Amino acid sequence: MIKHLSIFIILALASCKNNDSIIDKHVKIAVHTYEKEGKIKASAMPELRSQSELQPYKRRFEYLLINVSEIHLPERSERRKEIWSLYPDTTKLKRLYLKEYVRDKKLKNYFETTSDAITGSDYESTISYSKEELMEVASKFFYCDKVFPDTSVQTHICVGLNGVDEANWEKDYTLLEAFCYEGIFNDLVKDSSQIDESYSVEKTQACKKYRDSITSLDEYLKDVRSELFSRMKNDAILERALLDYYGENEDNLAFRISE
Repeated sequence: MIKHLSIFIILALASCKNNDSIIDKHVKIAVHTYEKEGKIKASAMPELRSQSELQPYKRRFEYLLINVSEIHLPERSERRKEIWSLYPDTTKLKRLYLKEYVRDKKLKNYFETTSDAITGSDYESTISYSKEELMEVASKFFYCDKVFPDTSVQTHICVGLNGVDEANWEKDYTLLEAFCYEGIFNDLVKDSSQIDESYSVEKTQACKKYRDSITSLDEYLKDVRSELFSRMKNDAILERALLDYYGENEDNLAFRISE
């Protein structure tokens, strides 16, 4: 009887261990409040726990949490609002919102793959991308999203607002997208960013190319957006910065970039 009980306990403990979520271990929910029509409202976002061993690579995980998770899809907006409306019960809000990420199988797979490359000493990558693919993906983060009456163009370099969704690539570039986002911002946060300087020049040239032949501001914006994508895809400074960053992080990435 005691022997059978011991086996049962061991199996139960093993089952609990297998059910541990890598998302729950490394991710927490941050609640942000704002005032609307005289009432305090709340929204929430996932972020890595401060004590997580993945913190040095937080941007690649931030990208996955925002762009892979099902809860961030447009069709899940009502569910997001439903959970956020639990404020001021932040304990329940955080618990239910984190649960959305924990049970997201697609997110879990990408998160585990990215994490294993960092924490696994014997990890061997089987995924490979070319330099051309690297630059194709990276270019989509320089996104022109608005044009003003004076023909100046607003651009975002952002985790959520970018040209990736419009690309419609047949190949899965999710891991490469997360790397490009991390690599670009690794340079942008510097006091003197070479990528920012080069991107500003490329944007000016893209606007100049179409400014004298404007038929409508909407078409002008589309032309400039496409032109900037093309210019950044072939930008030598951006390529050098990303390849240098890749070289510094090759041993903690879940893919390889071929020359």
